[in-house]
Amino acid sequence: MKRISGGVLMAAGGVGLYLFALHARIPQGTDFDPLAPVRALGSRYPADVLLLLGGLWGLVLGFALVASGPSRAGGTIARAHLLNALLLASTLFAAWVGSAAGKEARIVAAFGLAALAHIAAGLILLVLSLFERPKGPVPLVLGTAVFLGSTAVGILAFLWGGA
Repeated sequence: MKRISGGVLMAAGGVGLYLFALHARIPQGTDFDPLAPVRALGSRYPADVLLLLGGLWGLVLGFALVASGPSRAGGTIARAHLLNALLLASTLFAAWVGSAAGKEARIVAAFGLAALAHIAAGLILLVLSLFERPKGPVPLVLGTAVFLGSTAVGILAFLWGGA
């Protein structure tokens, strides 16, 4: 069942990325540029960012489900911490794109508040995963690295007024 769910998620991620490429505002009559949708990111904020992140999340989670072996006991909280850290990075990216494109402040602030909620949940999950038995060392290390890096980026963006 995990492989079927993973295949469905990967297909949904591919459709999301296809819709992202179709949704981009690219001027008619321009030369072919495979990075044109990425360069147009923020022109239709937040729809284009959500399509991009949704497509990437579908592909990543689908691949993780297909490639993972049988479920192992232990490290469940550490895996939740890793997922939360990746969601934190995604919300910070969405807030950065909106801020860089000069979009409406309340929509950018909603992504900023979501990132703040992920930071609070990440601190709780970090403490819980440190005391979890048996530990999942790989998701714990990756989750902690992504969480601390994303938190530092978020704090610096707030202090420098970038978000």
